[in-house]
Amino acid sequence: SEEEFWVFYMCDECGSPLLYVNSLHEYRNLTKNVPESFRKTYTEKKAERYWRLSRTGHWTLPAGALISASGILLFIKGISWTFLLIIAGPLIIALSLAIIRMSEMKGAGWTKGHVGELIVASCLRRLPHGYHIFNDLNLPGAQGNIDHVVVGPTGVYVIETKSYSGNYIVRGDRWFLDDELRKDEIRSPSIQAKRNAATLKEFLESEDIYVSWVNAIVAFLNSSFTIIEDDEYCMIMKPCQIPEHISRNRLMLGEGKVDMIVDILRNHASEVW
Repeated sequence: SEEEFWVFYMCDECGSPLLYVNSLHEYRNLTKNVPESFRKTYTEKKAERYWRLSRTGHWTLPAGALISASGILLFIKGISWTFLLIIAGPLIIALSLAIIRMSEMKGAGWTKGHVGELIVASCLRRLPHGYHIFNDLNLPGAQGNIDHVVVGPTGVYVIETKSYSGNYIVRGDRWFLDDELRKDEIRSPSIQAKRNAATLKEFLESEDIYVSWVNAIVAFLNSSFTIIEDDEYCMIMKPCQIPEHISRNRLMLGEGKVDMIVDILRNHASEVW
């Protein structure tokens, strides 16, 4: 079932993301089995960077203990300056523990974000022939990346992936964390998605490609959210609802304009499907 898909999101044998489909017939008709191009995404690189930093901390931890023990032994033998080693050892241990704690927390967060992007990318592959998927789009001069962009007959779509934990209340552009411990307003994924949509529209116009609208979507992996007030300019939905939403919209772009947009965006994405 779809709920189980969120748990078993990776293949144990090859490490690739699983693809959720409703039936074998849908899988047989799937066209996006192999990406046109593939590189590590920004989120994946950030996660790997923090895990490498964590491994460095684990290596320096025993080094600090060894330095401290060596200093004590040498100090007992009458070498007075080795008291510096006795002081340096605990400092290195404390620094290593701080690095490990920080890097593992950050690494877990970026890994969670990367897993969320894999799930959304996997669901987007259910789109029918004629739709093009760009993951981790980095536009020239833009601040930050765009998680996913879809271009096809029904238009251009910017998708922001969020895999927050906890319960959320959404009032238009405003998002609130609502659980037993905290009730805070958080940075709005809706605003971020709409800002990315505006950035993409401006970029296309700078390349003399004009589209009337770029749609903004927030793919929210956590089902614990309540929408009090709809945002007419940004949809919020579960990842596997997005392909149907995109494909059932009215036709907006001809094949020629789709090809022009795809050619422009192709070199700015880490993954192209």
